[in-house]
Amino acid sequence: MGKIVAVGGGELGLRETWEIDRYIASLSPNRYPKLLFIPTASHDTESYIQVVSEVYGEFGCRTEALCLESRQYTPHEIEGMILSSDIIYVGGGDTEYMMNKWHEYGVDSLLKKAWHRNIVLSGLSAGSDCWFIAGYADSEFLQGVENPKFKWIKGLGLLPFLHTPHYNDPARRGFDDALKGQITDAVALDNNTAFVDIDGNYSVFRADLNMHAYYFRNDGTSSLRSVIE
Repeated sequence: MGKIVAVGGGELGLRETWEIDRYIASLSPNRYPKLLFIPTASHDTESYIQVVSEVYGEFGCRTEALCLESRQYTPHEIEGMILSSDIIYVGGGDTEYMMNKWHEYGVDSLLKKAWHRNIVLSGLSAGSDCWFIAGYADSEFLQGVENPKFKWIKGLGLLPFLHTPHYNDPARRGFDDALKGQITDAVALDNNTAFVDIDGNYSVFRADLNMHAYYFRNDGTSSLRSVIE
């Protein structure tokens, strides 16, 4: 049950993830899929909305944005936008802010309903974190907190792993230490790499063959990292 494509990072506007984006669009059986972009993590940045519309328009998608910060909706309108979509794409940015905002508006529960209805769920960076049990997020850096640090932010748990995007960034290698003492396995994604779940079958899609996905098997005292293809 369910389709999820979690993208580790990359510049959408520069078409770095173009092959992954084309794959996401192809998962809908509709010739002209309705794609809902949720830009909460970027505080509804208008230029981001435009880029997603342009890129996914190349694949025949009709794009609409759910802007929880800059627009007002009734609960019925939010539910209708989410559950009438063929594809949902979640943008990058501040994972903690996004998850809090989603909970405020009930978006977290609606996305779980969308998953049960086989609506394609996807996203990049924070939009990757959200599908896992928890993401190793840089929210404090984005929020301007004094002496910021990476921290775990609870996700929707549709993918039963801990997670970090942007694993090719040296700053993210603290993820390895953050896994110490964990008993849950984890997935780390380099930029331009996606972790794919199609009805419980996992795979990796790489737009750049120099980038990789990694699986960490945790036993509570240590973790064993391996490359997954």
